Amino acid sequence: MSDLGKRLRGASLLLVLLVLWELLPRLNLVDPLLLPPFDRVAARWAALLMSGELGAHVVISLLRVLAGFVLAALTAIPLGILLGLRPALRERAEPLLGMLRPISPPAWIPLAILWFGIGNRPAVFIIWMGTMFSLLVGVLGAARSIDSRWVKAGLTLGASRRQAVRLVILPLLLPAILTQLRVGLGLAWMCVIAAEMVAVRQGLGYLMIQARNLFQTDTVLAGMVTVGLVGWALDGMLGIVERRALHWREGTEAHGFFERATDH
Repeated sequence: MSDLGKRLRGASLLLVLLVLWELLPRLNLVDPLLLPPFDRVAARWAALLMSGELGAHVVISLLRVLAGFVLAALTAIPLGILLGLRPALRERAEPLLGMLRPISPPAWIPLAILWFGIGNRPAVFIIWMGTMFSLLVGVLGAARSIDSRWVKAGLTLGASRRQAVRLVILPLLLPAILTQLRVGLGLAWMCVIAAEMVAVRQGLGYLMIQARNLFQTDTVLAGMVTVGLVGWALDGMLGIVERRALHWREGTEAHGFFERATDH
């Protein structure tokens, strides 16, 4: 199937959902106060956008996500590689990781407020905590799965341990790291919305929680639509980076083979 056909198929599903969203409250099949019609939400979204209020909240949320996500990547990637390559260290760290990793990001909110008060710092902390463990576990698993023969070959050819990490291990891990970064960015975006609902006074999460308090359901839904659109755009941009960095893999993935076989 062509790229245009795939896009049209995806657009048709979205169109059906939007039509249902419009019709259900119009026909009083759902309470319009709880689920306003799509055109009312779209009008509210446009009003927020034109006033500049929506853009200001989006920028603030993005800056928090960027800060927390970069800190998480700088923490998780080196630590994941180290634990993946050092079994003795990994055995010591696994009990701590096993205990901390299941704690959901919202569970850190009370502690973050106690430690940092209200503002950017607790939000960045929650994003870091909510993203770092997912990245760490993913990179650690990828590092453990590296075929030791590649590393031994590099050492045999005269590479030092540092050169083996830079020239052998990191290129082998790059696909997994980029995939984990895409997953982590989505988690960071979800974490910032949760954090902004209680720990800050600006951002998309704050906008939605204030609208909820005033029972402005159209504003809540406009904020949710914005969260989805911005998250989709962020994932798309990181996907472009991934494809360009891994262009050498084009045509080698198993899913691409089966897709082409189905088309034929």
